Amino acid sequence: MDDELQSFVDYAISIGQKQNVDLILVLGSQSVNNQIRFSQNKIDINKEWQSDLIELMVVVEGNQVSIGSFSPRDEAYIKERVLAQIKFTQNMTPSPFFMGVESIKHETASLSGQFDPQIEDYREKAPQVINTCIDEAINTGGKRIAGSFLFGKNSYYLSSSAGPSGSFKKTFYNLTIRAFQDELDASGQGLACGCIPNEAESKLVTAAGKAGRFSKMHSNAQQAEAGNYDIIMSPAVAANVLGTIVTDANPLMIMMGRSSLGDKMGEKLAPDFVNIEDNGLQPGGLATSPIDIEGTPRSNTSIFSEGILKSYIHNTTTGNMFQAESTGNGAFINFGMGSKIMAPAPSNVIFNNGDHTFDELLKTSRKTIYVTCNWYTRFTSRISTEYSTIPRDAAFIVENGELSTPIKNFRISDKILSHFANIDAMGNDRVQVKWWEVQVPTWVPTIRVKDCRVTTATQ
Repeated sequence: MDDELQSFVDYAISIGQKQNVDLILVLGSQSVNNQIRFSQNKIDINKEWQSDLIELMVVVEGNQVSIGSFSPRDEAYIKERVLAQIKFTQNMTPSPFFMGVESIKHETASLSGQFDPQIEDYREKAPQVINTCIDEAINTGGKRIAGSFLFGKNSYYLSSSAGPSGSFKKTFYNLTIRAFQDELDASGQGLACGCIPNEAESKLVTAAGKAGRFSKMHSNAQQAEAGNYDIIMSPAVAANVLGTIVTDANPLMIMMGRSSLGDKMGEKLAPDFVNIEDNGLQPGGLATSPIDIEGTPRSNTSIFSEGILKSYIHNTTTGNMFQAESTGNGAFINFGMGSKIMAPAPSNVIFNNGDHTFDELLKTSRKTIYVTCNWYTRFTSRISTEYSTIPRDAAFIVENGELSTPIKNFRISDKILSHFANIDAMGNDRVQVKWWEVQVPTWVPTIRVKDCRVTTATQ
C-alpha cells in the first residue's frame, strides 16, 4: 500500500492548503504486525494484522494547534476528517507550546540495517524459531515456558505544507520469554529485540536459555532483608531505572516542572566513565529514522559527557524557546487522555559500553544484590527522582564473587540521581532493551550502583 499511503497523505495536505490553514502536517503509516504467544511450553496464538493510520497536525491563527488521527478509507473520508480537524482547531485556545516547525526540506541520511528484505518469508519461519526457543529454555532448566514474540514491518510517509517531506520503512522483532519452576516465584526472564528478524535466531535462543537457567537457579528463593546494598543491574533493569534520565533532559518536562535536570546544565552528576547520547541514527535502533515528525534530520546528541549534563533534546519549538537548534527529536506525544502535542521525545538512548566482564562486576567486598528484571517502577517525585521498583524473576545475593542465595519479595526504593552519582562500574555487555517496562529503546550494559536502599514488606 506504499503508493496509496503517499497519495492519501498528499490528498490530506491538499485539502488543508485549500482551506488556507497556516500549517498542515501529515504522517501516514502502515504497520503489518505479527504476534506469536506461547504458554505451558507450546504456541497458543499466531496472528497477523495490518494497521493503517493518518496523523495530522493543523495550525490556524498562528498558534491555535490540534493533532488528530484516523484510519484512512478513501478520499471522501479523508476530506471529511481533515475538514473536521480544521474546524476543531479553529475553536482551540492559543497554545503556549508552539513556536513553529521545520521549514527546510533537507537531504536525509541513507540508513542501513533497518529493513529485513526477507520479512515476507519470516512468518513461515517464526513458529519453528519460537519452538526452538522453548526447547532451549527447557533444556537449560525451565519447566514451564511462556512469553510473546512480536515482529513485523512499518512504512511511513511524511509531508508538511511548511516544505519538508520524506519516507522510510523498517522492520523489527521483540521477544519476551519467561521460564518457571513448579513454585511460581522461581522464574527467569530473557529479552531480545532488534530490526532484522531473519538474523536474530541466535539472540532469541540465547535469551531463552538465560530464562531457563535463571529460573532453575532461583528455586527455593529466600526472603530478602532490608538494608543498603550495592545493586548490579542487568541491562533490562538499568534501562528501566537509569534510562529515565534522558526523559528528564527534555525542555517540555522542565517547563512543566516534571524534570530533575532543569537547573543542572553543566553539573557533574555521574562518574567520568559515564556517557549517554540520544541517537536517532543508531544502526539497528528500534527508534532510528532519517527524520523526525517535523521532517528535521535525526542526529546524535550528547546528553551526558564524562558524567556532565551537556545538552537537552529539542524540536523546533523548544529550540526557539531555549535559543538552541533542533536535535531532530520532534514527535507527537500523548498529553493526557485522548490528546497529543508536538514536543521533543527521546529516540534511542545510548549508554557507553563499559570495560568490565560480568565476573569482574561480581567481585565486590560490599553487600551486593544482582537483579535481572523489575516491574512497576513508580515515582514519588520526578523532581527529586524518588522512586521504587519491584524486582521480579531471578535475583541473588552476591558472595565471594559468585551468585549465591536466591532472594525474593523486596523493593528498590531510592533516588535516580543518587544512583547516577553512585555508579561504580559498567559491564562490556551492552545490548538494546525495549519491552513493556522500557518503552524507549535503550542501549545499556550491566551496571553496578553503590549504596542502594532496599526495603521489604516486613520493614
